[in-house]
Amino acid sequence: MKRFLALLLGFLLCLGTAGYLHYDVYADDDIPAVTTKAQIKQEVLKNLDQVNPDFTISTKIPIYQSKEVDEMFKNIIDELSTTANYGFGNLTGYSYYISSKMGFIQIKVESFYLTTSQQEQKINRKIAYIVKHNHLKEMTDFEKVYFVNKYIASHTKYSSDATDGGHSAYAVLFDHKAVCQGYALAAYRILTEAGVETKYITGQVKGSNHAWNKVKVNGKWYNLDITWNDPMPDRGDRYRLNYFLISDQQLAKDHVWKYRSETPATSQKYEFLMNAQAFNIGKNNFYYTLQNDSNFYKWNMKKNKKTVLFQNYIPLKYIDIHGQWLTLKDFDGDTAQAKIDGSDYTGFTQVAFHDFASSLKK
Repeated sequence: MKRFLALLLGFLLCLGTAGYLHYDVYADDDIPAVTTKAQIKQEVLKNLDQVNPDFTISTKIPIYQSKEVDEMFKNIIDELSTTANYGFGNLTGYSYYISSKMGFIQIKVESFYLTTSQQEQKINRKIAYIVKHNHLKEMTDFEKVYFVNKYIASHTKYSSDATDGGHSAYAVLFDHKAVCQGYALAAYRILTEAGVETKYITGQVKGSNHAWNKVKVNGKWYNLDITWNDPMPDRGDRYRLNYFLISDQQLAKDHVWKYRSETPATSQKYEFLMNAQAFNIGKNNFYYTLQNDSNFYKWNMKKNKKTVLFQNYIPLKYIDIHGQWLTLKDFDGDTAQAKIDGSDYTGFTQVAFHDFASSLKK
């Protein structure tokens, strides 16, 4: 099992937290109408996503409620510790204090991050290039998530031998090595830029700290764990769909996290892909084979219709799509071809089939 080698973010935050009360009086009429916990939380998320090292949240909450606001702020941080955005996932520590301005509360926050402002600029440029060069904004939600799962898993090796110990999105995008925190943060950034609503989730797997994502596809939330979709030891551009768009119920079989009612993942629509052995995506169609199954499937995503194109008895390593043709490759490098509608299937050679049959008898 892949281990989350970073210290638990909540632990880091606990070490870095220093909340105390401080009362100053200022004079300024330009005070925003921040009065609720939800508004304060939104301000925190916005500033963290912008990787602001120092920021102030001005409110219209009277200073005599400072203790209530102090408790409210601690509750906000506790909520964010398990379900948050990129900025919070990128956070390594913070301190804050409460002061008074015109009799109203101000919350002043000092934040510390995995990445520097220069690294964030490089991340921004790299992600803008990935999204534009691969035309992500023209894709469907499913295609965007599929692309990001493939891109990160096939370009990244699970390792802590990287910048920031592999915990950051920078490590994924520039070192091509990371631990699960880096996988999840990079996925968050690319998917968000592509227009997919995404959450950064932390929890545990068999007692080890872990991070992954929740993504909203066609209005419904799903779990996406790219770390566990990346085979280990690393197999280059090989990747899996075992933890691709799965429900909370399925994920809970080996993941533990603090459930949040605002992001319930109940749909099992895509879980048939968990056992996909070879697969590829074409225009509106997804081609795949399943383990212990001789069928070659075509799933029309637009119509949500699955059909069997032909029978194939040799386990496949890759399915390539070139125009109107599919090329099937087995683990020995032998190939077969068929048109995308399943016609003109050439099948594998008798030699390839004989070698496969012989291997089963050993």
